[in-house]
Amino acid sequence: MSYYRHLIALLFLGVLQACNNGPEAPTEENPLARVYDNYLYASALDGIGKGLSPKDSAQQAELYIDKWIMDQMLLGVAQKQLPNKEAQRINRLTESYKASLTIAYFEQELINRELDTLVTPVQLAQYYNANKEQYIAGESWLRCHFIRVPRKLEGVDKLRNWFKSDKKSDEEKVKQFCLSNESQMVFALEKDRWVKYKRVADRLPDNRLPSSYLEKGRVFDRSDSKYVYLCKVFEYKDKNEPAPLSEVQDEISRIILHQRRQLILDQVRKEARAKAKEGNVFERF
Repeated sequence: MSYYRHLIALLFLGVLQACNNGPEAPTEENPLARVYDNYLYASALDGIGKGLSPKDSAQQAELYIDKWIMDQMLLGVAQKQLPNKEAQRINRLTESYKASLTIAYFEQELINRELDTLVTPVQLAQYYNANKEQYIAGESWLRCHFIRVPRKLEGVDKLRNWFKSDKKSDEEKVKQFCLSNESQMVFALEKDRWVKYKRVADRLPDNRLPSSYLEKGRVFDRSDSKYVYLCKVFEYKDKNEPAPLSEVQDEISRIILHQRRQLILDQVRKEARAKAKEGNVFERF
């Protein structure tokens, strides 16, 4: 947090200087245009016409200058004719916007420098375990292997036997069979991936997986006139349980980072107030 202490010191110094100095006169030479007491300098055209041919770039610059001149002339007329009350209101809005924009840029720079964006698995798990009730969304979840394969596809009987086996070699045979016939099948063979129960059930006969097959290790093996359906559940979460951590970890990560940002901002505001109080910069009546 040493960086934002340095920024606070600079900010505090700027406040004192603003109290002692008037507005600085323009120092840039060779203005491109003038309207009343306002000058347009070449630096304002940085990026204008970038990527265009020299001719088109020069034309864009001329258009920008012409627009600036017209805007300044209209602004001058408007300022002279605007009622004093409205002019004061605009000045207040302008100062408020300028202050908000300055603070926003200052805080963003601070966050860019100070924010630790790494959220570890341990931190995710700690937040999840402390706030599980927030993630009960009325959805059931499964970790499973699932296959829907045409009944007439060659080798289906072997596939059924391999699928029911607990041997690692047979599991590999199942994966190879599915990959070799990928265009004709629907399958999910990522053991660690959670999927919504409804997504699996919608692909089964009667759009359901009987509750007895939600127990770990039981193999659902059914067929109809067109397909063979195979499903093996490794873990099941009821709709009244929290969603799996893997499904909400992105949201948790955002929450943790938001909390860290807020902590940085709260700390910098606290220190800014303390510095200002020490320097007798403000009073509250």
